[in-house]
Amino acid sequence: MSDITKENFRATFDPKRVAIERDLDNLSNVPKTQIQAAVDNLVQRIQLLEKAVTDNISILPPYDTRICLEAVKAASERLSVLRGQLVPRPKFSFKSRKTVATTATSPSALQVSNAATTTTPPAVTTQSTVDKSLFMTFENRAGEYLFLGDLQVPTSAAQPDETGHPNPSAMVVDTEPIYLGGVQVNDINTTAPTSAIEKPKDVALTNLTDCTINLVHTLPLGAIHIKNLKRCVLVIPPVSGSILLHDCEGCTLIGACHQSRMHTSTNMDIYLHVTSEPIIEDCTDMRFASYLYQEVLPADQLLNLFVAAGLRPEKNLFDHVKDFNWLRQQQSPNWRLLEASEIKQGIAHHVLYTQRA
Repeated sequence: MSDITKENFRATFDPKRVAIERDLDNLSNVPKTQIQAAVDNLVQRIQLLEKAVTDNISILPPYDTRICLEAVKAASERLSVLRGQLVPRPKFSFKSRKTVATTATSPSALQVSNAATTTTPPAVTTQSTVDKSLFMTFENRAGEYLFLGDLQVPTSAAQPDETGHPNPSAMVVDTEPIYLGGVQVNDINTTAPTSAIEKPKDVALTNLTDCTINLVHTLPLGAIHIKNLKRCVLVIPPVSGSILLHDCEGCTLIGACHQSRMHTSTNMDIYLHVTSEPIIEDCTDMRFASYLYQEVLPADQLLNLFVAAGLRPEKNLFDHVKDFNWLRQQQSPNWRLLEASEIKQGIAHHVLYTQRA
């Protein structure tokens, strides 16, 4: 990366951005049988474009970084609108076995990960355009303990029943052996991955209040999309994608990822392992500390999680926060490191073990 300059970065970035914008212009002309594939292709290209920016933040001037990320956000928001207009709604949804489904639907994945600040209340019901084969969702809950293993998850082993709908019994996750990316991380004797092991699933957590959220489970996880959480506690294992957070307040988050972006949030305790510089924007009172390694899993099992997610356990940039609202050389007033006396012990252990007992 050391040979990358502002000029040659933009020489690569700008043509890709223009190509994406051109394909967005033409999306309504794509045949209906090909529209989903075209949307998926654009989602991937936009995500790669965003990753290129965040991977090179250290060498890009702040102005160029902001301009490039705003272009990515605009493309994401436009695709989200087009996706809602052009892609048919899914014929089924995956709901928790423990809770009756609510009438509200979750925002689209792109809205969760890249939504701009608006005057619309975050809890307004919107049509879901989340691809349920890739996303697992918790939404519109209050005062609950939420374990991702309790959700029904689509897998390659899930065969349709006689009505043409997926067979729920084939989709329930086995909550005993814990795998991530095909790597076993607990003490179950079997060494073969279960049929539930597939490509990483993205997770969307939306409109949750006073909830405890345990995402350590049997499936490999990609990106974690978090929107409108109030006074929640989250434990996130090492994931192969990003943690993207919007409109949250008073939460405690324990997570490990490649990239972390946090927007329009306040009063947060964040125990983080991240291998690129975390980004905050339009945030206040954000407090950071290192990931609570010893509380999540025993050291050897946690190391397997890091390896499976492609994370370097020795590289943690939790204290290299970039505030896009503070471009001066002085320390941003919007974030700080937790003092040793402020670090709360036993949070992850309580979530992972006490609550599940």
